[in-house]
Amino acid sequence: MRSIGSRRRRIPLSLRGFLLVGAVCTGLGLVMLTTRSVDPPLGLGFPDVSGLDDESLELGEVRNHGEALASEPTTKSTAERSGGSSGCATVEEMGEVFADDVGAESLRVRRLIRNHFALHGASIVRELPPERFCRQGFVLAKASEAGFGNEMYKILTATALSVMLNRSLIVGQSRHMDKFPFGEYVAYTNHSFTLKEVKHLWRKNDCEGKYGRSLIIRTDDFEKPAETNVLCSNWRKWKQPIIWFQGTTDAVAIQFFLKNTHLEMRKAASNLLGQPETLNRPNLFGELMRAVISPSKDVEESVNWALHNGSDPDIALHMRMLTNRSIRGMQAALSCIKRSLLSYQRSMARPRVILVSDTPSLIKDISPYLQEFVEVIHFDYRSFKGSISKLASIRERLLDFRVKDWGPAPRWVAFVDFFLAARAKHAVVSGAHRRVGTTYAQLIAALAAANQLGIAILFLLFTQWGSWEMMLN
Repeated sequence: MRSIGSRRRRIPLSLRGFLLVGAVCTGLGLVMLTTRSVDPPLGLGFPDVSGLDDESLELGEVRNHGEALASEPTTKSTAERSGGSSGCATVEEMGEVFADDVGAESLRVRRLIRNHFALHGASIVRELPPERFCRQGFVLAKASEAGFGNEMYKILTATALSVMLNRSLIVGQSRHMDKFPFGEYVAYTNHSFTLKEVKHLWRKNDCEGKYGRSLIIRTDDFEKPAETNVLCSNWRKWKQPIIWFQGTTDAVAIQFFLKNTHLEMRKAASNLLGQPETLNRPNLFGELMRAVISPSKDVEESVNWALHNGSDPDIALHMRMLTNRSIRGMQAALSCIKRSLLSYQRSMARPRVILVSDTPSLIKDISPYLQEFVEVIHFDYRSFKGSISKLASIRERLLDFRVKDWGPAPRWVAFVDFFLAARAKHAVVSGAHRRVGTTYAQLIAALAAANQLGIAILFLLFTQWGSWEMMLN
C-alpha cells in the first residue's frame, strides 16, 4: 500500500531570494536604529566611560569637572533643542504656557482643603449636637512605621478622600501606645480625630441606641483589583460611618476616582485633582502635607541647626543609592544640578545645595565637585547635639535589618533630611539606584512646591542611564 503523508514542498528559488533580501534589509535597519543617537549629547564634558564598569572607574577621573560645570555655557545642542528646528522645548519653555497663572490651581485646592476643615474639622464636629454628630461620616488614615514615603501616602490619600466625600478625618494610632505614625518626628493637624475619641463620642451621644447607627468601618483594599470598588461604586452614597481605603502606598490610588463610573464621584475627584484633560494640575499632595503635617519641635530645631539659621537652600539633591558608589550616578547628579542652575543662577550669588543620601560615602565623593560652584549643606547628625539626638537607641537597633535599604544613619535623620530638603526654593533633584525616583523624593518635591507657592519647582529624576524632568507649581 502507498503510505499517505504530507510532502514537503520546496520553496521556489525566487521566493528564497526575496526572503534573504528582506532579512538583510531588516538587519541593516536594526543596526542603524541601535547605533543612531536619539538626542544630541548635553556636552557636559564628562570623561568617556564607555566599556568600563563602575568598579573600574576611579573618582580621580572626574576631578576638576566641578569648575567646568560652573562656568560652562549652554551648549549648541541644548540651544537647538530649545529653540531650533527640532520642535523640542526645554521645561522652562513648556512652563511659559502657565507663566501668568503659576500656582493658581494649587491655590484653589489650598482654599478647598481649608474650607473643608472649617466645616468638618475635629474642633467643629465634636461640638455638634447628638443628632448631627451621629450622622457625620469619617475616613480613617492608618499607617505603620515602615518606609516614610509609602506610609505617608496612605495618610495623604485618606485626607484627600475625606475632602472628596465631605467626611471628617481620623488619623489612626498604635493600639498599645496611642502613638501616631512617626509621632516623634512629625506633628499632625488638630483638625483630625483619633479613633479612640470617635468611639468615645459615639458612646457619649448614644448614636447606636438613639439613632440606630452602629460604628462600622467599611474597608476597601486598593491592592486587590478584583475586589476594590474604586472604579464602580459611588462612595458618596456609602452609609457606613467610617471608610478605610487600604493599600494606597503611592499617588496612583486617589487618581482612579477620575475614572469612576459614577458622574458624582468623577466630579468630586476632578474638583480636587483637576480636570484630566488639562495640563495645569494642582500640587495636591504638597497642599495636603502642608495642611496635615509639620516637623516636630525637635526636628525643626535640627533643620535650623543644619541651615545655620541662614537662608533656605536653592536646590535639594536626593540620592538613594543603596550603598552603591556609581560614578555614572554621580555624573548624572552633577549634570542635573547644572541644568537646574541654568535658569536660576542669575538671581543667586552663590547657590545653596542640600545633599541627602542613604550612602554617606556618596556625600563625601560628590561634595568636592559641588563646592567649586555652590555652597553645600549636609546635616551631619554626628556633630548635632540637640535633644533629638539623645533619644533612646533601642528602637533604632530593632531596625538594623533595614540598614542596606535605609542607610546606616539613625531613623530620625531621615525626617530632618526630609523637611530640610523640602525647603528648596527652586529645584529638587533625585536619583536612585535601580529605580526611577522614590516616594520619599516625590513628597519632598511636592512639599517644596507647596512651600514656594507661586514659584515653579523643577523636579529632575535621574538614573545612571538618563534623566527626566517635570515642573511642580
